[in-house]
Amino acid sequence: MFELTWIRGLLSHRRARLLAVAAGIAVTVALLASIGSFLSASTSQMTRRAIERVSLDWQVEVQPGSNPTAVLDTVKALPGVTRALPVGFADTSGFGATTGGSTQTTGPGVALGIPDGYRQAFPGEIRTLAGSDSGVLVYQQTAANLHVAPGDSVTIARAGQAPTDVRVDGIVDLPAIDSLFQNVGAPVGAQPQAPPDNVILLPVATFTRLMGPLTARRPDLGAAQVHVALNHSLPNSPDAAFTRVSGLARNLETRLAGAGLVGDNLGAALDHARADALYAQLLFLFLGLPGAVLAGLLTWQIAVTAADRRRRDQALLRTRGASTRKLMQLALAETGAAGVVGATAGLGVALV
Repeated sequence: MFELTWIRGLLSHRRARLLAVAAGIAVTVALLASIGSFLSASTSQMTRRAIERVSLDWQVEVQPGSNPTAVLDTVKALPGVTRALPVGFADTSGFGATTGGSTQTTGPGVALGIPDGYRQAFPGEIRTLAGSDSGVLVYQQTAANLHVAPGDSVTIARAGQAPTDVRVDGIVDLPAIDSLFQNVGAPVGAQPQAPPDNVILLPVATFTRLMGPLTARRPDLGAAQVHVALNHSLPNSPDAAFTRVSGLARNLETRLAGAGLVGDNLGAALDHARADALYAQLLFLFLGLPGAVLAGLLTWQIAVTAADRRRRDQALLRTRGASTRKLMQLALAETGAAGVVGATAGLGVALV
C-alpha cells in the first residue's frame, strides 16, 4: 500500500516527470506497434493477392506408363484438395480453315480435352470472347490466324491420321496460357520461351474420339494432367503459406510414387510473395528500429534529468527509516506506473 501512496504523491507533486517518462514510452510503443501491425497487414495482403492471381493451383502431370484414373483418385484423396479435373493434351500437325474464299493453315498446335465443369472449377483459365461458352473453342490467336468465327469449320491435322473437321462454337482467351502450357517438373530456365499460338479446346468426349487414336499410336504426342484447386485457408504469412503448399505438393508426389509430377503454380506465386515480405521486414529493421531506439534514448534522457531530485527523495526516505529494499520497491512502482501508462497510451495510438 505504501507504493500506491508514493505513486499518488508523484502524481500530485512530480506529475510532469512521471508523464514525460510515460510519453517517451508511449512514443516507443506506438512506433513499434504501428510499424509491426503495418508489416503484419502488408504480409497478409501479399499472401491474399498472391493467391488471387493464381487461377490454377496445381497441374499434376501423369507420367508415361501410369494410370491417369489412379492418379486422379490419389489427387482427390489428398487433404486440402477441393477440386480435381482431368485434362488431355495432344499435339497436332496444324489447323486449317477455308473462309471468305481463301484457305488458311497454321503450323503445329495443341488440342486440349476439357471436361464438364472445368470453367466453373477454374474460372480464370478460360475467358469467352465470342460465341458459346461450351463446345469446340478456339484460342483467339488461332482464330486470327485462320480467320474463323463461331459457326465456321476448322480442320485438325493429325500425324499418321486422316484430318478431321470440327465446327467452332466459340472464340476464347487463355489468360494463364503461360502456366497452362508449362513443362511440369522442368527448371525455370528450361521452360519454353513462349506458349503455342495455335490451340483448340475440345469437349472431353470429342477429344477422346478425335485425338484418342493419335495418342494411342503416338504416345509421345499426348499427355494427361490433373488440374487442382486447393483450399485457400492458408496462414497470413507468405512464408508459412508457401511452406504449407509446397509441403502438400511434396506429400502428393510421395503418394504418387513417380506416377505424377506436380506443377505448383500457387507455391511459385507464394514464393515471390515471401521474397517481397522479406524485403518489407528489412525495411522494418532499417526504418522502424532506429526510430524506436531514438525514442528510447529520449525517454532515458528524460529519466536522467530527474536523477538528482530522485536521489534527494531517496535520501529523505532513508532519514525516515526506509530500507534499501523499500527504496527498490518504490523505484519499481514508479517505473511500472510509467510503463503501464506509456504502453497503454502507445497501444491506443497504434490502434487508432
